[in-house]
Amino acid sequence: MDHSGDLHEAGLQLLHQLSDDIHHPPAGGLSREEIVRRCKNISSSGTDAGIKEHLDTLTGVIDAFLAGRASEDALQYYVSTQFNIQVEDIRGFMPGLAALRSSGSAAQESTLTAGADLSGYPKISVIITTYNRKEFLRQAVDSILRQDYPHTEITVIDDCSSDGTHEMMDTAFGAEPRVIFMRSETNSGPGNNRRKALAAHGDGEFILFLDDDDYLIDRSYFTKAVNVHRLHPELSFVAANVFLEYSQSQKLSISSLELSPVTDKHDYFMNFEQKGYPKPASTLTAIFKREALLSMDILNMHMVNDASIYLRALLIGDAGFIDTLAGVYRIHGNNITFNLSQSFLIENLEEKRNIRNMAVERYGYSKAEMNEWFNHNVYDTISYYLMNSAKSHSDFKFMYSWASDHSPKAYNQLKRQFRTKLMKKQLLRVSFVRALLNR
Repeated sequence: MDHSGDLHEAGLQLLHQLSDDIHHPPAGGLSREEIVRRCKNISSSGTDAGIKEHLDTLTGVIDAFLAGRASEDALQYYVSTQFNIQVEDIRGFMPGLAALRSSGSAAQESTLTAGADLSGYPKISVIITTYNRKEFLRQAVDSILRQDYPHTEITVIDDCSSDGTHEMMDTAFGAEPRVIFMRSETNSGPGNNRRKALAAHGDGEFILFLDDDDYLIDRSYFTKAVNVHRLHPELSFVAANVFLEYSQSQKLSISSLELSPVTDKHDYFMNFEQKGYPKPASTLTAIFKREALLSMDILNMHMVNDASIYLRALLIGDAGFIDTLAGVYRIHGNNITFNLSQSFLIENLEEKRNIRNMAVERYGYSKAEMNEWFNHNVYDTISYYLMNSAKSHSDFKFMYSWASDHSPKAYNQLKRQFRTKLMKKQLLRVSFVRALLNR
């Protein structure tokens, strides 16, 4: 059932009530905590669960804005996209709310004037890989061109699309000097294309790898990220928080990294994707130092995916984080992959093995420590595959064989955990038993 009209009215009611409260405050004034409390009260008053969920997220975005953890762009984006409420519908609300922001927020909102002298701003090279997503791609490119940072160049590399991507790029951006378009003659995958575009045009001091279906919403994000790099030259990359956009339900939710402004490279590397050390959403907000990417040998990587780029970058330098909502990461379907191929898994594990060897041979990590790290990654990767993607006895046998050859400790763990499941797979090979179970 379509609740868009009800959602629009519920959002308007909350924002109009909040605007009245801001312009007619109590004697003691309105604190951030009091504003949030009032939002929560409105959200809880007589709305159904679905609408309340959206109002609760709106409350979170308002709180983030007041605390300087979300820009005006991010707040307006959420209100417009989720509630179909335009700025003219809530005239006077944003200036009133902005006046109540905590001290220090102005620095987060720093913007640049058009026509700034480029010599004072290091170049950011943005590389966008694309394949048959011309409408998403246009939004991604536009989101970069809207950045207030004055020294940016975008390279779009098309993986031999058949949906008119070339024509769209020529029509929409053919006259834009900041946009370069490359087209692969054969389909070679996003990893190869990232590497190819970086080698051809990635000459900026900083690099952003953007997927064609993601986009930025904070127009001053590049400015903020470069400022953090300048303050902390030991960083390999700077990243930020995002909205998760669920395409099927058209719902937006906040994804917060909750990491320190500077996170030690060793700690993050050793605990990557474990509790307290989450991976940023894709590379959507990651502004990498080009020098770090070259030092970690990106041009010779076989599997240039986001996790591998982050892990290699963490061998070079620390990670920086800006606690702000900078972009939107699209989730198509339920974003859970249950059909991973064996070749993809093995390629992933081979890359982890290369990273282990680099850590020991180039960067002084202990062999014992890195073997333990590798065993953990092998176990996690293969157990995920066996739990969700393995279809037959031969799938188990293949992955067991690889683990036995390259990580005996992980192999023994896997054998113990999946013994019962493997027996079931073996039984299901017998058509008679399969027929009985399907009755």
